[in-house]
Amino acid sequence: MTVREEKLTRRERLRRVAILCCEFMRNHAYYRTGFPGEPLEPREFWVTVNGNFLDQSVLVWGKLIGDRKAQHHWANIVSNPGKFKRKMLRHLKFDAEAFKKYRDSVHEYRDRFVAHLDAERVMRVPNLDPAKLSVEFYYAYIANKEVKPNDLFGLPANEAELRRYYDDRAAEAACVYAKINRGANT
Repeated sequence: MTVREEKLTRRERLRRVAILCCEFMRNHAYYRTGFPGEPLEPREFWVTVNGNFLDQSVLVWGKLIGDRKAQHHWANIVSNPGKFKRKMLRHLKFDAEAFKKYRDSVHEYRDRFVAHLDAERVMRVPNLDPAKLSVEFYYAYIANKEVKPNDLFGLPANEAELRRYYDDRAAEAACVYAKINRGANT
């Protein structure tokens, strides 16, 4: 058996979930902080950059929350998937049907515009607020119920630290955009 074929330990899987949660938060922060109005010049470059942050957020959310077959999907990771789902839905203020509808809308964007370019004429960008809330919930759940104290070494220790990580990435992006704007105006 090669190293590639070896199964990950539970600790490694949980750590990878935490890393993916941070990846989602970073990309979401960069996407949200991007150009809130008209894109910077060169326009096509900045539209692409911001779109890539959006697309990556959608892809990572699928790995964690949206795609049941994904290796790091919550139902394949947490010790009590039924309890997790009930609590997550309550946290999102969704019932099962509302969550399914939301998940389908994110998958539609992913499938028709990120993974493929189908014949759709109108792109419907999903609202990522529920995605962000669900990733925060997943992270908090594993941090509080699934990992040992040192398993998240070098990563946010809890939901509050994950939110601070998000805020720091948003501030970082705001500084970059401000610097670019200053340079463009000189």
